[in-house]
Amino acid sequence: MGYEDTANSTVRQAMDQGRQTADAAGQAVKEGYQAAHKYVQDKGLDLDLRDFVRREPWLAIAAAFAIGYVAAQIVRRVA
Repeated sequence: MGYEDTANSTVRQAMDQGRQTADAAGQAVKEGYQAAHKYVQDKGLDLDLRDFVRREPWLAIAAAFAIGYVAAQIVRRVA
């Protein structure tokens, strides 16, 4: 096996690992969303996201940042 074959094999393995990591992260986000949605339904809360963002734009930005940060940490740990 030459250097080129070894490099190609390594690239394929890295790409496969990246896909697996992305799939795992996507699944974690999906499960988190489903859990939050179920919690809102179980508690009988009426959550209108558009109305919340209009009333509390800075809090919505902070929440979006926090969610992104947590998602990044999950992806980092899965990899």
